[in-house]
Amino acid sequence: MAASAPSAVLDPTSLSSVSDAGGEEEMPAEHQVFEGWLKERLDRLGVAVAGIAVAQAEAIRVQAELAAARPPAGYDRLDLFDSAVAGEVAGVMRISTGSAEWHLDFADQVCRRLPAGLGALAAGVLDLPRLKALEHATAVLDDADLAGRVAEHVLAKGPRAHRAAFTAACRRAVIRLDPEGAAKRREERCRERRVWVAPEEDGMAVLGAFLAAEDALACRARIDEVADRNPAGKEKADGRSRDEIRADTLVDLIMGRCGQPGPVGALGADVQVIVPIGTLLGLDGEPGELAGYGPIPAAVAREIALRPGSTWRRMLTDPRGHLVELGERRYPSPAQRRHAQARNPCCVFPHCTRRAWRCELDHTRPYASGGKTLVENLGPLCKRHHRVRHHGRWRVTQPRPGVFRWTSPTGRRSEVRPHSYLDRDCATVDRADRGESDRSW
Repeated sequence: MAASAPSAVLDPTSLSSVSDAGGEEEMPAEHQVFEGWLKERLDRLGVAVAGIAVAQAEAIRVQAELAAARPPAGYDRLDLFDSAVAGEVAGVMRISTGSAEWHLDFADQVCRRLPAGLGALAAGVLDLPRLKALEHATAVLDDADLAGRVAEHVLAKGPRAHRAAFTAACRRAVIRLDPEGAAKRREERCRERRVWVAPEEDGMAVLGAFLAAEDALACRARIDEVADRNPAGKEKADGRSRDEIRADTLVDLIMGRCGQPGPVGALGADVQVIVPIGTLLGLDGEPGELAGYGPIPAAVAREIALRPGSTWRRMLTDPRGHLVELGERRYPSPAQRRHAQARNPCCVFPHCTRRAWRCELDHTRPYASGGKTLVENLGPLCKRHHRVRHHGRWRVTQPRPGVFRWTSPTGRRSEVRPHSYLDRDCATVDRADRGESDRSW
């Protein structure tokens, strides 16, 4: 029977507000009684939860002993002892034999590899789900000593505010203490990319995809971006919910009903990855952080940051990692990249036909010289001509957005014009051939 809130017989005069010496109103006695009742129940709950953790830790120890038990010679002639023990455990715990085998293996792993985690459970620092998260994160580590170091590293800062934060801390510690292994495992898991369909009731189905984290987040961001442009997403004029609009948008994008879905092979929506400067420069293996996902290996964070068209912003933090300052944009945003590629679909070096989506974006007036990261100061240059432009004696200006006027080392002048969506023209004009004066430049 559930306990009910307390009822109290109080002197009505005690319920009036009385000012204390500090001038604040004193809490009515009935409220004090109620809060006392709440505190007592919460204290009891804390004791019960701690008792559960102690009992769970003891159960894990016993299960580990059973998992490690070996019968005397001649007792198990058919090599069925492990199966028999699992059956016995299943009966005691009232679970399936398959679940019993999992419990025995989990207990064995925890006791051998994560004694600090088991101690934290027995002390009430961790609950069982957190211990399971720690065991799952370290299961990929072949070195038991390394798994133990991960546990100690995570437990040094306690159980965290919630289980999701604790789970992320476990993943981050594994990446930090085993950066090379994390990069290798990432590469191996990428080979498991797949798409599947699982049937559901009532003529419905689940379309699933196993993708690299940054690609999955980019896909979700792209769906949100397109869905937000849909008037129904803002006005709900057709009665669809937000989730319905996003589901319909996914189908529309895949089936090609939403216009241009973005350049192939490029992230068409913003995905934020925070990369420590040491990681970016390859000086250490500190994990990066993928917003909306969590920690990622240093090699992956570095690869994302160095992709053509990635946006870099300086982030200054205090010693505790809290944001102090966010710097101005230096590298183009995905939206700016798309704009420049649509305006100039090819490399803007004279007579080059390399497609813009395979090019790098160049600041016409270099950023170091005060050039702004604006579309009117950007243009696609293929890698070869990007080097020629910066390391040769070619000079270029952009008097109007998308118009690039070049002067070669020999003084030859050319003008590359933006793509015209009326006549589909994207021309390079040799200005010297037209006899135009310098004043037109």
